[in-house]
Amino acid sequence: MKIATPARPAALQLPEEIHPDVVHRATSRLVAYVSGRADPDGALRGHCESRVLESALALSLMTRTGAHSPARDRLLAYLRPHRQSADRLDAVLASLAVGGAAGRETGGDSALVGTLASGVLAAAPGFISVRRRLMVYAVLCVLGCPLPADAELPGGGQAPTDPLHSWAAVQQASITLILAGAMGVRNRSTEAALGTLLATDPATTVWEGYALMHLLALHALAGVPGQEETVRRGLETLLRHQRPDGGFPFVLAMDNWCTATGGLALHAAGADPALLRRMTAMLGAHQGGARLRSLSRGAPLTGGWSMSPLVAQNDVDDTSCALELLQAVDPVTHAGAVRRGVDALLAVQGADGGFPTYVAGASSEPCMTAAAVCALAPHPATAPVRDKALAFLADSQHADGSFEPGWSRSRLHSLFRVRLAACTAGQDDTRAAAMAARIEQTVRETQNTDGGWGMQPGDPSDDVSTAYGLIALCYADDPRPLGRALTWLLARQKADGSYGGPPDMVGPRPFAYHFPLLTDIPVLLALGHVRARLADPQAVLPAAR
Repeated sequence: MKIATPARPAALQLPEEIHPDVVHRATSRLVAYVSGRADPDGALRGHCESRVLESALALSLMTRTGAHSPARDRLLAYLRPHRQSADRLDAVLASLAVGGAAGRETGGDSALVGTLASGVLAAAPGFISVRRRLMVYAVLCVLGCPLPADAELPGGGQAPTDPLHSWAAVQQASITLILAGAMGVRNRSTEAALGTLLATDPATTVWEGYALMHLLALHALAGVPGQEETVRRGLETLLRHQRPDGGFPFVLAMDNWCTATGGLALHAAGADPALLRRMTAMLGAHQGGARLRSLSRGAPLTGGWSMSPLVAQNDVDDTSCALELLQAVDPVTHAGAVRRGVDALLAVQGADGGFPTYVAGASSEPCMTAAAVCALAPHPATAPVRDKALAFLADSQHADGSFEPGWSRSRLHSLFRVRLAACTAGQDDTRAAAMAARIEQTVRETQNTDGGWGMQPGDPSDDVSTAYGLIALCYADDPRPLGRALTWLLARQKADGSYGGPPDMVGPRPFAYHFPLLTDIPVLLALGHVRARLADPQAVLPAAR
């Protein structure tokens, strides 16, 4: 995500209507806002807002176990307004949970379940479609809906052996027990699933800070005789993390991700070097993730970074962004950490040249591959690896210039990251050049008339997607789309320097979750990339301290 270092186009001349001082002040305010959220140790500890999915599951679990408390009342108050949500799935989840709490029949039918599952699958990568469809079935099942005719146990009811990361393994185990309970099935796969869920110690901890998986595990165990005390204690553990608005979040923390991406944005914008060094020190201290037993099947990424110190599961995205920041700020001090992180990435590259998110042997993904290419770029010895990865990206590009959905609702997210990866290609790599040109073309063609971009073509402009689009065009020759995007973005800044708009990050895909800080960070990153294209960035956008 950092500024591309190869030869760039001519310096950007701002449109007449944008005075350089305006850009300076906007960037300085946003630098101050993001910097002000750093703890003394350099960590950016963002706050995950409540989400209907987890909140509906929590209320359903309280209803199922007969739990009555002020926490339940606050949860009901959070969910009731969401029954009229514009998001159909949220509206159904809230209505089912609130209706169940009142003792009413849900009235759900298998056709509704199938329709909602189809809507979810339309926004998810194809390689997880079966897993996500069964997850929707399981969630709606515990909320009182009947199973559709095509419901089945994961893996056809066989004990699983395929490569799978820890979170997906726990999700699969939960779904297996929930669906098996509804079908009246008990076999070796349900026994294996029970063992997996008990290994997360749900009575005493929200495993890896993953509230959604904790809730699915408790619902699964609630259908197993003899697990009543585990479920009761697990619910008490969850209630310690109820948000002030009464709801529950997707995850408890993403400190490493917020710090790594926030650090890259602050570095690009010329922030305080002392703060950046504290941020890299914080990341260096948490390399490798939490010291918890891995539940992955296959060879997980190890020696890299997880999204939070609570989390054991390392991933390519966190590892790549942490490496980029360490290498940009203080590569000498962190030489050992960088070397281990590079080795961690190389160990999970697929035979097709691409990189998965979590474990070796899993499906390669364009966005993760682009992240890895950028992280490996400072290391000449990795050139053959990066060439294979760039070839994978070129092969993965769709006819319209886009790529399959990654970990964002915004189509622009993968586009800007692949565009930055293409900046690392050699001058004789004609396929990478053609790929970059196609990205720039599709980004230009989908720019809204107001100058911004939406999550998908035709959607209203939003802050995050516009930041992504702006970065994607920062290395193009035509400055006019950049000027229009910058004009739109500058007009959206709030009085305190921050930005807003709908959430774009998803987990599990394609369910959106919201850390407000993860809106400010991409915008700051975009302003940093603009800074690098100005004729005299030090004069126009001096470091904000």
